[in-house]
Amino acid sequence: MDDLEETMDKLENEVMECMGENPMRAYKLQFPYMVRFRLADDDNRTEVIINSISEEMTFARTRKDALLQKERNDAVSKEGYTKHIINWVHERMGKSYFLETCELAYTGTSDVREMTDEELDNYQREVISVAE
Repeated sequence: MDDLEETMDKLENEVMECMGENPMRAYKLQFPYMVRFRLADDDNRTEVIINSISEEMTFARTRKDALLQKERNDAVSKEGYTKHIINWVHERMGKSYFLETCELAYTGTSDVREMTDEELDNYQREVISVAE
């Protein structure tokens, strides 16, 4: 079936060339995504989730071709795109408007237990070392 499809594509391209028309059209691809990662510095207790919608453009003959290109691109560019998103968010985290749009919600109930002397010493060291 691949040989037949390849032959049909070749013939279609030859016809388009003879007619002087470019079969490629611009397509805009909009896609939702989620980036989720945990911060290793606190034993992975802190999880950051980013939900957004992005868009790309491509040239293709059909909508199906555009989607197939997107699928192939995603397969090879996932790591690079993840780095791009993290860098993009990082640049904006220090901006003043970030605090205005940040929401904090307490979830669940607090767990209360008495600390041991060792836990208190460790906690004091961590707080002092962060403050310095």
